[in-house]
Amino acid sequence: MTGGDADVIVVGAGGSGAPLAARLAAGGARVLLLEAGPAPAPLSSRDASRLAAALPGHPLALAYPGRLVDGRDHTVVRGRVAGGSTAINGGYFRRPRTHDLEAWAAAAADARWSAARTRPLWADIEADREFGANPGHGATGAMPVTRGSLEHPVSAALLSAGTGLGLTRVPDQNGSPDPTPGIGALPTNTRDGERWSTARAWLEPAPALLTVRGDCTVVRVVVDARGRAIGVDALIDGRVETLHADRIVLSAGALATPQLLVRSGIGPARMLRAAEIPIVHDAPVGARLYDHPQLDLRMTVPAAVLDHPVETPLGVVAHGTSGVADGPSDPPVPGDIEVLSVLRPLGRMLGTDEGDGRLSLLVSALRTDTPGRLRLDVDGPPRLEFRYLSSSRDRARLRAAVRLAAALLASEPLRQLGAVPEHPSLTALDDDDLDSWMRAHLSTALHSCGTTPMGTDPATSVVNGRGAVHGVAGLHVADLGILPTTPTGGPAASAVLIGHVIADAL
Repeated sequence: MTGGDADVIVVGAGGSGAPLAARLAAGGARVLLLEAGPAPAPLSSRDASRLAAALPGHPLALAYPGRLVDGRDHTVVRGRVAGGSTAINGGYFRRPRTHDLEAWAAAAADARWSAARTRPLWADIEADREFGANPGHGATGAMPVTRGSLEHPVSAALLSAGTGLGLTRVPDQNGSPDPTPGIGALPTNTRDGERWSTARAWLEPAPALLTVRGDCTVVRVVVDARGRAIGVDALIDGRVETLHADRIVLSAGALATPQLLVRSGIGPARMLRAAEIPIVHDAPVGARLYDHPQLDLRMTVPAAVLDHPVETPLGVVAHGTSGVADGPSDPPVPGDIEVLSVLRPLGRMLGTDEGDGRLSLLVSALRTDTPGRLRLDVDGPPRLEFRYLSSSRDRARLRAAVRLAAALLASEPLRQLGAVPEHPSLTALDDDDLDSWMRAHLSTALHSCGTTPMGTDPATSVVNGRGAVHGVAGLHVADLGILPTTPTGGPAASAVLIGHVIADAL
C-alpha cells in the first residue's frame, strides 16, 4: 500500500457497495467508502412498516423521471442514504434463480457467476431465522432473513387459495437448489419489524480498514493520460476535493453509476461529443434498461383483518409460469410471474392516505423481451424509458400474472375472509381489453438493472465478469447495472451477491 487516500475507493454504500467495501477491508485492503447521503442512516428508516422515503422529494431519496408506456409517466425513486434502496424499500430478499445465474455467467463468459460458484457465498450473507441450519443457507451471516407468519388471515387465505389453484406450497423460497415455483412466505431482510439495510448489516460496526464518509457526492472519476482511473472528484462540505486510490469501484446503482461514467468521459461517443466532454472510452452506457412491470390490485378487508398484528408487511408470494418462452426455440421460464401480498395498506405505509383500508396484491411479470433505455443527461438526472408491453410475449406474461391474481382474489378462501376486490371484472376481460386496462394502471417494481452490463464485447457491454470497465484500467462497477437482465424476482439479494462476487474478484 503506497500513497493515495486508500487502496480502493468505493462510490455508493448501497445494496452492493456496503458489503463489497466491508469484504475488501476484511481482506486487508484500505478502503474509503463514499456515500452521497447520510451515513449512518437515521433511525427512523428502520421501521419496516413505513415507506415514506420511497416518495419523490424525500431527503433520503433521489427521483428520476421515467416513461412506462406512451402516455404514462412515472417517477422512479432510489435511496440516497447509507444502505441505498435497501434502507427505504419493503424488504424483499429473494435469491436469484439458477437460470438467472447461469445466464449471467454465460453473458460474461465467467464461471464465478454460476450457481455452483455463488452458492457458498450465502453462508456469509444470510442469518436466516427459519432455514439457516439447512444446506445451502447461512445462520450466522451479516444479513437477517426472516419470513412473516402464515397465521395472518390474508396469508392463510391466500395460501389455501393458491394450493386450491394448483400451486405448490413452498416453505423456503430461497431453497437450494431452486424450489418448484409455487406459494409461500416471502423472505425479507427484516427482524422484529425492523428493516435491515446493507449498511446496517455490514457497516455497523465497520471493519478497521474501512472509512465511511457520508454526505459526499462524487461528481466524476479522474482518469489519467494513460487511460487509468486514479481517483474521484467529490463534493464535500461545499467544495470539490480530489481523492486518490489504486482502484475505483462505482456502486452508485443502476441509474446513478451511468451518469457518473458519462460525466467522466465513459459512454456513448456521440453523446459525449455533443456535451463537449473529452472521450475517455466509447461505451454503450445506458443503451439497455431492464425492470419488472407491475400492477397494484387492491381489496377491501374487514377492520379486524387490518388490525391483525404484522411482523413484516410483505406476506405470501405466489409464483406461476406464464407459459411464454423467451424465444421461438426456448422453453418457458418457470416462475416468471409473481403475485405478492402486502399486509398493511400501501397508503398508510407511504403516508399518503392514513385512512386507507385497502390491502394490495402486487402483480409482476419477471421477464421482459424488450429492453428499455436510459436517456443520459450530464447536467441532470437520466430519464428512464421502460418500453413496457412492447412485445406480444411481454403482454402475455403480464396478462397471465393479472389473471392469477384475479383468480386468487375471487377464490372461496378470500370471499370467506370478507375480501372485496377493487376490480372484480378482470377475470372476464378478453386479451385486448385486459391489455388496455394494464396500460392504464401500469407501474414498475423499481428493479432497474442492465444499464452497464457484463459481457465480453466492448461494443455491447460496459464491464467484464470481474466488473472491470472495458478500456479503462483501475475502474470497476459493482451494482445492479452490470446484470445483463433482471433476476427472476426482486433484486436486493442479487445486489448483495454482486458485492461479494466483485469483492472476491478484486
